[in-house]
Amino acid sequence: DPRAFLGTISRARNAGITPDQLAKDGGQRFTASVYRAYLTWLRAHHAVDFDDLILKPVELLKSDPEVSERYRTRYATILVDEYQDTNQVQLELVRQLAETHRSLCVVGDDDQSIYGWRGACIDNILAFERHFPDASTIALEQNYRSTGSVLACANAVIRKNTARKAKRLWTASGDG
Repeated sequence: DPRAFLGTISRARNAGITPDQLAKDGGQRFTASVYRAYLTWLRAHHAVDFDDLILKPVELLKSDPEVSERYRTRYATILVDEYQDTNQVQLELVRQLAETHRSLCVVGDDDQSIYGWRGACIDNILAFERHFPDASTIALEQNYRSTGSVLACANAVIRKNTARKAKRLWTASGDG
């Protein structure tokens, strides 16, 4: 099924995995050969796909110091919303762009990561302070939409997540 190949290739590309790296996984050798052929076809036809919208700028920032300097100095502050749903290549783009000014603001909730099936890497938010050691973290725990009883249930469920940052949601709205 071509869609299965495209899905696997897209997830690999968004994780920064090359065809050679994918081939090292014993069960993925054939997929790696399709991946290699796909990249060759794209280059031969001067084409890009959706994944290239992030991959190509990252490659350019890494390979061309003049371009890298231009964009690193151009953007004084980088803002990323829904950071819990970023992938490895998006993390690298953020790192590249924020390197000069070190002014980065991300907003996200590790308990609301829903795009793992699309290549989102929850470790990007869980390890944020390790990736950006000079960052400050502010937990936004007050909820303005839900009642206390809803939040009590939510806290009971999310507390069981093994990979998460500690937080306790609360509301000033009463139990409801």
